[in-house]
Amino acid sequence: MSSSRRTAFAALIVIAVAVAVGAGVHLARVHRTEGDLLRLPPDEITQHAPLVTFAASRGPAVYAARCAQCHGADLKGDRKRGIPDLGDRVWLYGDGAISDIENTILYGVRSGHPKAHNITDMPAFLRIGQLSPAEVSDVVEYVLSLSHASRDESAIRRGYDLYSNKGNCFDCHSGDALGNPDYGAPALTGPTWIYGGTREELTRSVRDGRHGLCPAWIDKLSPAQVREVAVYLYDQSKRKP
Repeated sequence: MSSSRRTAFAALIVIAVAVAVGAGVHLARVHRTEGDLLRLPPDEITQHAPLVTFAASRGPAVYAARCAQCHGADLKGDRKRGIPDLGDRVWLYGDGAISDIENTILYGVRSGHPKAHNITDMPAFLRIGQLSPAEVSDVVEYVLSLSHASRDESAIRRGYDLYSNKGNCFDCHSGDALGNPDYGAPALTGPTWIYGGTREELTRSVRDGRHGLCPAWIDKLSPAQVREVAVYLYDQSKRKP
């Protein structure tokens, strides 16, 4: 081998070693920072801006691989399937704290995991015979009136009575129709809707029920990945007005 080739080969070895050392240092730094991220209680992470930045930079890759197929690359979800927007400030099952988001990621919603969110479900009121077709229509009229989309005062009064009594809707959605995040029951006042807020969409919800699902990721993601995507989603929601 000529001296020039030996020099070039040696240079390549030096570069390869430098790259390997740099990669090792980077990996060690990542592991160390992930350890710091996991040692803190989840809701204290917000007090450490560098950790938020770190997690929010790594969460998108996890989200793209595991969550985007349902919630979309833009986080906006899919009303047709009742998949909620994860980029706004409206949350079910908690108030959007990192601990709440992490809990949902870990155990899911009606996923079959014993710790999943499954306390409540939206009944199919017509199918189970609790409400008649006319009563379903009146309840929908009342709900529409909450977002100023209805003017049928008689139907609204009947719907309110059904909501508060025979339909027992208030038990989950609360007397003021603002919902109950602890149960995963959404507000019925708009403008944010999971399955849509048109007359047709609301009628389908009351008539046929809703049974949204979210898988449990506890056995599919590492603890660090769960926390990183939870912080990422928290961070994204706080960016919205």
